Amino acid sequence: MSFLDKIKAVESLKNPAFRMFFLSRLFNALGMNIRQFSMSLLVYYLTGSAAWLGTLTLARGVPLLLVTPLAGALADRFHKKTLIQIASVADVFIAAGIAVSLTTGYLSADNPDSWWFLVAMAFLDGISTSFKGPATDAVIIEVVGDNLVTNAIALNLAGQNTLRLIGPVVAGLAIDAYGYEPVYYGMAVIYAFSVFFMIFVPLTGKIVHTTANIFGDIKDALGYMKTERNILFVLVAVLCMVFFSMPYQQLLPVFQDILKVGATELGLMQMMSGLGSIAGAILLASLPNNKNRGLMMLISGIILGGALVLFSFSSVWGFSLVLMIGVGLGQAGRMTLPVALLQTYTKPEYRARVMGVYGVEFGLSSFGTFFAALLVERLGVQWSVGGMAIVLVALSVAALLFIPRLRKMN
Repeated sequence: MSFLDKIKAVESLKNPAFRMFFLSRLFNALGMNIRQFSMSLLVYYLTGSAAWLGTLTLARGVPLLLVTPLAGALADRFHKKTLIQIASVADVFIAAGIAVSLTTGYLSADNPDSWWFLVAMAFLDGISTSFKGPATDAVIIEVVGDNLVTNAIALNLAGQNTLRLIGPVVAGLAIDAYGYEPVYYGMAVIYAFSVFFMIFVPLTGKIVHTTANIFGDIKDALGYMKTERNILFVLVAVLCMVFFSMPYQQLLPVFQDILKVGATELGLMQMMSGLGSIAGAILLASLPNNKNRGLMMLISGIILGGALVLFSFSSVWGFSLVLMIGVGLGQAGRMTLPVALLQTYTKPEYRARVMGVYGVEFGLSSFGTFFAALLVERLGVQWSVGGMAIVLVALSVAALLFIPRLRKMN
């Protein structure tokens, strides 16, 4: 018996194809975590405005809202691996483009109008994510099968968050010591490794051959979801969780002024969030069965919202650091359980399109971040982020008490 055979939490890694997919996603997640951390800091450094942080998120969110349904339909017509590879190559060029603009001096505080370039890159990144997201989510079950889908998703999340322990910290140290330029060159290399490992993942699943218009495919999927109430309930729950929790990530640079810290300390906070996510993901991956996933999803919303409320009103960096563990723990459930439920309750021929709609919700959530950023100007970042977290807790408790269908999902 091999070492992997003895550990249930890593059962999916017995599959060679999933191991290559896992490595590809690790490098993609590392690049993404560094991008989220460094791009928000860079925009705040260039503009000093929370509103522009919201604009950056909105620029990335619009393609998620408009393009993701189309991308989901395409993922049912083409091999999902191909779409993932094309989008990953685009990630390399986006990171390299920002790095070159920093090297040439165009993107700098001395050129106050240069912020538009970052907004444009965020828009392109949104397009890339729109094509990559549904294909990535839908391909997991094709690689590992129905019985291991929760294990594979949770393990994938645990691996991604392990790199989150070091990515933002290293990025923060590099930014404080050398500036933003080496961070973006390094990001391009990291995304290139993601492309490399995806080469070794075999083609999976069946292509849906149809002569129907692709917009007809989207309409067909929406009709299917109307008849599958379980899918609708999960999508609405995820929308609420993402809409009211995501603003803290983009507005984290504003908390620098309250906590009196620099980029390195913000990176450490992200590291603690990663620790919480790893703990939550390992716990989910170790579960003996797929029962009570709806209940656990709602509890994750309460944990996430509660931790964010306390974090928002904290002015002590050490206490805020500890609270980020709770934020990460709640995020683990928010990121793992809805995907597992959607893939379980969706017919194979609709999975990519349903995951496309799931991706649209992240586009809608960008409006929540934009709204929260505007509120910062009037209420301050603590009441902006904290107020939305309070709403998340209230909605999660209400769903737990009054929506038994969602609570009893397995």
